[in-house]
Amino acid sequence: MKVPSSERSIAWIERAAALVGIAGAVLALSLARGALAAEPPVATDTPAATIDSLHRGLVALSSEQPNADLAERYRVLEPLIEKTHDLPYIAEFALRRQWPALGEADRARFVAAFEKLSVMTYASRFKKVGADTFKRNGENAPESGRAQVQTAIVRPGEADIPLEYLLQQKDGAWRIINIVADGVSDLALKRAEYQRVLATGTIDDLIRYVDEQTSRLEQK
Repeated sequence: MKVPSSERSIAWIERAAALVGIAGAVLALSLARGALAAEPPVATDTPAATIDSLHRGLVALSSEQPNADLAERYRVLEPLIEKTHDLPYIAEFALRRQWPALGEADRARFVAAFEKLSVMTYASRFKKVGADTFKRNGENAPESGRAQVQTAIVRPGEADIPLEYLLQQKDGAWRIINIVADGVSDLALKRAEYQRVLATGTIDDLIRYVDEQTSRLEQK
């Protein structure tokens, strides 16, 4: 898959959300624990099943708990995001240049901060999505442990916004490692953004930067 090299500062998730008219940016929401318990186990035996489970979770929380506060959305969404994404891999890949030189403690601190930001991003976005918001357009046959699933955000009366998911297998399940929204790679944006911080700062500066991003989302 071709990864765009753009360093646009607007994250793909905010770009997609602005286009579709959703308050905030993209991806949040989940099922209340009671609702989650009533649902069948999340199937992650195929790439498409992983994406479908993510979209179902976003739609379910939006429809079943439209007034849930941010803390509740985060609490319920966290296990779904961890199950459908390979967040430790994404965090490591975003710091590929510096990762080998980091100690285990610093790696753990960064991954924890990155995971919290990732879940909070979902939890603070996609507050109004419905059963017709997402559609799956196709998928590429898995190759070398990776696969692509093509989907779109549907906008009535307007062109759909393409979302392409890249997944890889981990522990026998397919997990998301990148999302390209309207041609913009989320992972490419993160790498460029974090490299800018590390160009003049330390891992402590980067973790502080990530924490500040999370705090801003909490205040929205």
